[in-house]
Amino acid sequence: MSRIATGKPRMAPWSCFRAEVGPLLVEFGLSGSKVTPEDPFWHLRESGLWEVHGVQSDSTPTVQAGAFDEVQPVAGLTHAAAELLQNPLTRLEAVARLCSTYLRGVDQRALLSRVGLAGYATADGLLDDGEEGPTQEVADEGRATGPTARRDATSSRLIRDAAVAKRVKELHGHACQVCGTRLQYKHRPYSEAAHIRGLGSPHDGPDELQNLLCLCPNHHVLFDGLEIYIDVEGIVRRTHGGDALGQLRRHVGHQVDETYLRYHRTLCGLNGLTTE
Repeated sequence: MSRIATGKPRMAPWSCFRAEVGPLLVEFGLSGSKVTPEDPFWHLRESGLWEVHGVQSDSTPTVQAGAFDEVQPVAGLTHAAAELLQNPLTRLEAVARLCSTYLRGVDQRALLSRVGLAGYATADGLLDDGEEGPTQEVADEGRATGPTARRDATSSRLIRDAAVAKRVKELHGHACQVCGTRLQYKHRPYSEAAHIRGLGSPHDGPDELQNLLCLCPNHHVLFDGLEIYIDVEGIVRRTHGGDALGQLRRHVGHQVDETYLRYHRTLCGLNGLTTE
């Protein structure tokens, strides 16, 4: 899935598979397990979603690494499976199913990060290249005696459509769709346009009205932080505990796409698994 998400070929040669999967089995595999890379490389064929080229299918069920070293086969997801996983929602649901079914006993966030599937911890995804995270650099201990130091940085940011963000705010009169709050800042109304399926990787959501909500800063932070979600009935709920905060406020001129809400709900479910 990581190869699909990053645009790499779906098939990987045995030497590459062994070099990448071997350390993962050591670090994240079951204690005392004797599973080695050749086992998944060969036996994943039984799932119907995986194929191996370069080895006779009637070979002995227990294939030795030495045989793979000699013929250097390639393996990976079938073409049909890879096509399905091009869809970010399908890929997210597959990641969530794997985590809930097979990966309960491991550090799931660390594993996802290691295999190139980081970014699912928040609704807005990975930071753009060059953006700083929530933590700040720590200077030497001691009281500052002058202006805060600065450093040069080069950044690459997503280009957002200011017009569509303005539109969703105006439609709702700058009232939060969760709590109805209308903030005033410097004698002007203030609200925030929140993307339901984030624009950042790995979500790669579209910048369109159907993928936006008008929120106050507090509920924007909670929504992006996967602390609240919108259920199939349009009720805003807390992710942890499921308490209802009320019905999502709607506007006839603002049709939210249910597919994006489903993506966000799935993301909240995955976040609940990875933080257990």
